[in-house]
Amino acid sequence: MSRTSLRAISPITSFISRRSALYWAPAFTTTTLRSYSWVQNSESRRSRPGEWLSVRGYAKKTSNKKKNTSSVAVDNNNKNDSAETGAVMLFDEKAVSGKFGQAIQALKEQFSALRIGRANPALLDTVRVYIEDVSFSLRDLAQVSIRDPQTLLVTVHDTEYQTAVDKSIREAGLNLNPVIDSKFIRVPIPKPTKDSRDKMAKVASQAAEQIKSRIRLVRQDGMKQLKTDAKSQSKDDIKKMEKLVQTMTDKYNKEVDELLKSKLKEIQS
Repeated sequence: MSRTSLRAISPITSFISRRSALYWAPAFTTTTLRSYSWVQNSESRRSRPGEWLSVRGYAKKTSNKKKNTSSVAVDNNNKNDSAETGAVMLFDEKAVSGKFGQAIQALKEQFSALRIGRANPALLDTVRVYIEDVSFSLRDLAQVSIRDPQTLLVTVHDTEYQTAVDKSIREAGLNLNPVIDSKFIRVPIPKPTKDSRDKMAKVASQAAEQIKSRIRLVRQDGMKQLKTDAKSQSKDDIKKMEKLVQTMTDKYNKEVDELLKSKLKEIQS
């Protein structure tokens, strides 16, 4: 045997058994075994007594590891299943109900501005002013106050926009004819006529229809969320929530109809 074939040979040797086959070799303090091969040589064993020790080794069991690995995989699958079952729903009943309520409140505010024969600053709340194709609320550009029971006074913050404000009020469909007076814009509130009542009734109907469109959008968003939730929630729960959304939609649409009916009665009386 060449001395260069091994490194750091210890004086202790070992005999290793592998699956009932006997192999003899010197034991090493290093794992470097390049050109050395295991030798089954009883002659060498007899020729150098004391340099060989008999040690019986056994193959390692791997079945437990496989079982443990498979059990870990099963546990992971169970965790994934439980995570899917406990997924947080996108649909939020409270949030959807809140959006419906906001739509109704917006309609009430618009209707409060529609008053016949009396000066009320809220009458101009719905007026939008267009400056260079950009829309602004009248309240962003001016202050509205009551001059007398039959006249509103509009003070524009920048007189440069007076003409645009005057035009927007005139074209708002409120049957108003503003008058530019120096730094102010006077808005006389005409006595109600059949024509003015009809125009105001039309404005009220349009406002109600816009709110209904808003309610439909809220319903659509809720249904889309439930469609996504259907991937992780039971069919019964999803059907229950869909029925709830439809019930709320019907309820708020009915409230819009009632508010409109009441407002039209007020306008025509």
